[in-house]
Amino acid sequence: MKKINIAFCLRDMQMGGVESVLVRTLDELIKQKNINISVITFVNIHEETYKKYFEKHPQIRLYSLYPCSWLGTKLPHFFLWRLFIHLVRDIYRGAKRFFVMHKFKNIDVFIDYHDFGFASELKRIKRAKKIAWFHSSLNVFLKRKFTNKLKNYEKVVVLTDECAKELKQLCPQYSDKFIRVYNPINIKDIQKKSKEKPKIKGEYFCSVSRLSVDKDVKTLLKGFDLFWSQNKKPNVKLVIVGDGDKAAEYKKYATGLSASKQVMFVGMQKNPFVYMKNSLANVLSSYGEGLPTVLIESAIVGTLNIASGCKYGPREILLNGRGGLLYEPGNAEQLAKCMTDVYNKKVDTKKLIQESTKALYRFDSKTVIREIISLIS
Repeated sequence: MKKINIAFCLRDMQMGGVESVLVRTLDELIKQKNINISVITFVNIHEETYKKYFEKHPQIRLYSLYPCSWLGTKLPHFFLWRLFIHLVRDIYRGAKRFFVMHKFKNIDVFIDYHDFGFASELKRIKRAKKIAWFHSSLNVFLKRKFTNKLKNYEKVVVLTDECAKELKQLCPQYSDKFIRVYNPINIKDIQKKSKEKPKIKGEYFCSVSRLSVDKDVKTLLKGFDLFWSQNKKPNVKLVIVGDGDKAAEYKKYATGLSASKQVMFVGMQKNPFVYMKNSLANVLSSYGEGLPTVLIESAIVGTLNIASGCKYGPREILLNGRGGLLYEPGNAEQLAKCMTDVYNKKVDTKKLIQESTKALYRFDSKTVIREIISLIS
């Protein structure tokens, strides 16, 4: 049987949701005997976790197109300096782009894995098939004018049925290109890790999130502060697991809250599932999402989810409220009420968790990988 040569393309590999989903996908695909896998990045991978991963899996071929640190995803905050770096790196890419892609003539399928990040590199490639993997919300799609890039791809993968439906209506000329594929989840592995010794004593709400603007951690902090004040200042904590470019800002904001001593920032954790497992509820406060994996992971470990009803993902994962509590994005008062209802046992937590766990098979890695292999083939 002839092997299929596929290449996953993304700018960089930092600690984040997209990268962790890619690793889970690679873990399953390397088991397939008829597939050769390459991973192409812009820059050399510096994140130690992923360096070790690829060292352990030498069968995955690793390539760096532009071994220059300026082309990574970590840029300085000062906007003039960022603009200068963007200009320099775009010139650098433009000069090298024509020469770097010719080495991949053996690739049958290129997978542009993160929001059309390789659109310019793949534009001139005619022989191979091209798939774009879109991880973000429709707002991002419209804001960044991705419609103009669709013609260069055979298929465009999105993460929810709702997003696929709206994109087909928005771009009817490309409606046959959109396909929904969920992120693969290793259910047994997550359940096993969640059984480790608890990290936090006492009652707490948990939030596992990248600390960036789109995650709206300020509403999370406001909501918890309201909950704490409205319930006679109970001995309940808010544990925030994660890191990001807004970490310092959110930590500073938390110091001004009446419940500041109840808020814990524990940073990135290798095993966030044990934090979810032993919490009153897992809270997601985003303005917008693709498919928030943390909601699926929380359901796997048997913990209730409280989530903003943003587009896209939370409503689909939580079955429009039958599998978890939803509140209006940015509404701290509604979030506080959800926390209060959970704390005071005014909601049927057991029933909500049962509903969410019954539908988990949709995200099981074996189910999803079969869909991915079918798509690639």
